[in-house]
Amino acid sequence: MATLAALACAMMVSATSFAGELDCAAPPTASRDIRALGYYTDAARSRIDPQLKAQNEVAVKPLNTFTTKLGDMTDALIGKHDVEAGNCALSWLDDWARNDAMLGTMEHVNNDQSDYMRQWTHGAAALAYLKTKSLATPTERHEIETWLKKLSSANMTYWDDPKHKRNNHYYWTGVGIMATAIATHDHTLLKTAQSIYRKGIDDIQPDGSLPMEMARKRRALHYHDYATAPLVLMAELARIDGSDWYSYRNGAIERLAERVASGYRDPSWFSEQAGAKQEKAEPKGSSGWVEFYRLRSPHPANFDEMHSYGPFEDPRMGGNLTLMAKDGMVPAH
Repeated sequence: MATLAALACAMMVSATSFAGELDCAAPPTASRDIRALGYYTDAARSRIDPQLKAQNEVAVKPLNTFTTKLGDMTDALIGKHDVEAGNCALSWLDDWARNDAMLGTMEHVNNDQSDYMRQWTHGAAALAYLKTKSLATPTERHEIETWLKKLSSANMTYWDDPKHKRNNHYYWTGVGIMATAIATHDHTLLKTAQSIYRKGIDDIQPDGSLPMEMARKRRALHYHDYATAPLVLMAELARIDGSDWYSYRNGAIERLAERVASGYRDPSWFSEQAGAKQEKAEPKGSSGWVEFYRLRSPHPANFDEMHSYGPFEDPRMGGNLTLMAKDGMVPAH
């Protein structure tokens, strides 16, 4: 009887493991090349062509599915201690790494959207790996880390062209570089990420504005918010590494963060400075930087209203930002 009971127990464990494997769907097919489309129609890149945007969404669906599912699975690991979900995320990363995903041609259909997609997706992948690294096998670590470093190099090569304006896209490149640096303990990449971060902070004016984002006219508030997100995320990643980046330039990031928060309360300042009435907007998605920053700001009450719009999720920032701000960006041991 004892033998039969043990056998039954073993069969149950095996069945459970098998069910877990079945629940881990195959990742989207990895592609070396990206063919994305730009969808803004004016010089200020403030007006969207709905047809072009729809075409682009179809073109980049595999990339967006990849980042969204990675965020969901790694959030399950952080929030629910779901190891199976974490291992599934690693299998997705390993698959794309082995297939050299995004290391081919970035097709320029009507702008550099393909390069931007690689930068965003690299950030999401590196953050997912940082969240799941403790579960990775030595082989997975080798494959994924090699791939993330190759993506770091490819993305930085884009910025070698002086024609590329180092605006919010440059800051977003820093997310992937920084997460890769922390996950792989790469000091050279860490220094690269720090230079990107400092460029972003150096761009902040005394009034808290960013000149290149103010040029976005009716979307100036949105793009100030969007530019703040990668800067805060890099500073949070630095905290994992034991460094304080928030204090750089006497905490200048506070001016930018407060300017965005006050803009959501009353966008008239942005309308006046940008020379265009701001489109109606409220905090969402990448605005979730506020979940971290309200914990670091010397004036946290200034961010209570933005916080009230949560919870916030953005796959390109790793998933559920409200969860990560509460429970940490890496799983507790």
